[in-house]
Amino acid sequence: MLDRAWGCLMGGAIGDAMGMPASFFTRSKIKETYGYIEDFLEPVAEVQTYHGNLQAGEVTDDTQESIIIAQVLIEQGFFDKEIFIKKMKQWAIENNMLESSVIGPSTRRFLSAVIEGKDPGEGAKLSDTNGSAMRVAPIGIRYYYDFSLCAKEAAESSLPSHGSAPAMAAACAVAVACAAGIRGGFSPAQVMEEARKAAVYGEEKGFDIPAPSVSKRIDLAKRIVDEKKAEGMNVVLDELVGIFGAGMKSYESIPIALGVFYAVEGDARQGIIAAVNAGDDADTNASICGAICGAYSGIKNLPKDWILRVEKTSGVNFKEIASGLLNIK
Repeated sequence: MLDRAWGCLMGGAIGDAMGMPASFFTRSKIKETYGYIEDFLEPVAEVQTYHGNLQAGEVTDDTQESIIIAQVLIEQGFFDKEIFIKKMKQWAIENNMLESSVIGPSTRRFLSAVIEGKDPGEGAKLSDTNGSAMRVAPIGIRYYYDFSLCAKEAAESSLPSHGSAPAMAAACAVAVACAAGIRGGFSPAQVMEEARKAAVYGEEKGFDIPAPSVSKRIDLAKRIVDEKKAEGMNVVLDELVGIFGAGMKSYESIPIALGVFYAVEGDARQGIIAAVNAGDDADTNASICGAICGAYSGIKNLPKDWILRVEKTSGVNFKEIASGLLNIK
């Protein structure tokens, strides 16, 4: 259990760090700039306008926000909205996040409201990006034993900043996919089905906006992989990206991350590399995919040099956090 929980957090952080240099690149631009990414690379500052000041192997806000969620769960024993908002505000002020280019539009709107002392709830209703999905893996770890409770808590964690139906569907799907991996005993196809059902729950709880259905796109991603898998991962990626896109919208990001998970049958190393090379919101997509794959295949499936590199650059003890989330003393 701890092996898979650690793999979940570590896979998310590794995917974030490896995808960082390729953030918002097309697939062809990745090839032109870096070739096929299979390890941590220094971002080319001249063309990487979002993360050009980071070093190879450094994590971004994706991992930092997931750690905040983990801290709330460990300290409080459950997701506490007010404590979460307080910690997010403190993190944003200490790190000058509103002056940075790395946070997404929904998180920026949320943090701006919180720092200005306003209610972020109204703005959150229209937020349809993947910010709550990228930070939700710790909830999957904490509530691995009860998928319904996991989805409920994931929705609660999304609501302060990402309250739309697609955003809440995305958070619920990712949390339950991680929970299924950590609980064990599920095939990749069964994980996809549990994620789809969780997305349906999120769509019912979230604010209705004009947007594609995340749950239906998860189902379609599975069918695309079933049809194209025999032709190789590059064909699968071309098809997934060509149909869904791979941007920060929840209804793009989550079908990509889950589609890659399904294509590699939960192999964390393969999944992270494939999600990175899908391009566009590469750090977030690879972080989400890495967390789901890491939960499924465990820490043993991640190269030791990757683990050591990200532990060193981030200064985070991911195993200790995983233990805390599982209440292992």
